[in-house]
Amino acid sequence: MKKNTYFARGLSLIELMVALVIGSILMIGAVSVYVQSRKTFAVNEAVARLQENARYALSMIEPDLRLANHWGLTSDPLMITGTVGNVPMAVGGAAAACGANFPIDLRRAVDGANDINEGSWPLACGANNGVRDTSDLIVIRRAGTESVPADAQKLQVFTTRAGGASRVFQSDSEPAPIVNTPPFGPNAEVHDLIVRAYYIADDAQTQPGLPTLRRKDLVAGPSFQDEEIMPGIENMQVQFGIDLGGPDTDGNGFPDFYTGVPARYVNPGDPLLNTALVVTARIWLLVRAADLEVGFADTNAYSFGNVQNYIPNDGFRRLLVSRTIQVRNTQL
Repeated sequence: MKKNTYFARGLSLIELMVALVIGSILMIGAVSVYVQSRKTFAVNEAVARLQENARYALSMIEPDLRLANHWGLTSDPLMITGTVGNVPMAVGGAAAACGANFPIDLRRAVDGANDINEGSWPLACGANNGVRDTSDLIVIRRAGTESVPADAQKLQVFTTRAGGASRVFQSDSEPAPIVNTPPFGPNAEVHDLIVRAYYIADDAQTQPGLPTLRRKDLVAGPSFQDEEIMPGIENMQVQFGIDLGGPDTDGNGFPDFYTGVPARYVNPGDPLLNTALVVTARIWLLVRAADLEVGFADTNAYSFGNVQNYIPNDGFRRLLVSRTIQVRNTQL
């Protein structure tokens, strides 16, 4: 019987080298795809974080702007006693920290300052964390949306539809009727006075060197509280859309009527704001990442508001966002 003989044959050296080259190419391709995917994911994650920070910052400012000049049951701040322009009350103590008339200047429901810095800070209450140069300040005054009990620890607005009876006050009880004014009526209400000033500071609380959005807020006491809103906001610019109104035929310095449509946009502090009606506000926020990104350089030229061709030329990723907000409670 013939015995079967089997011959085992392996790979030649050339075949082995070809296999190694092909495998290496496939491995390099897979690693390159992984590295690129990881880098793309990191960039998308950084941009998403910037977008989230921008949305949050705008979500804090926008409701205040929309409700600016809301005074409860009355719509005309000049008819509220205890304010600038109508027998102002005496504001003292911590409530006057930003200026004796600052919280009660209800005529300027939307106000601000342009290109502020440490030397041009417009409020008597200092910016506790420093001020970011060339950024703007936004001031918003309004009444709270809810009717609340009288509270001596707060500045409040007593509002009624009876002409001349509304007023700013500070007491544990609602104010008595003013002599020679109509009675309050059954619908009189008390609302908290809300005064807020938004600005950009140099340093976040948890990370020095990271600019941050802050605000001064009139709170119980009454006093002004300085609080951080959102770290990573590098610059804020604002322009107000103003309605110049019709002619001034009676010579009182104000137009006879307003249309409710912005005729132009002006910077805070523009002299036209003394008589014009603010109907919209256009806000720009330049949002910056908290940490440097390896291998990245921001060489973009940013132009927004009063800022022209700002080129950071550093390793921080940025995002510029803007929004135009309508002021709903305009006095037409």
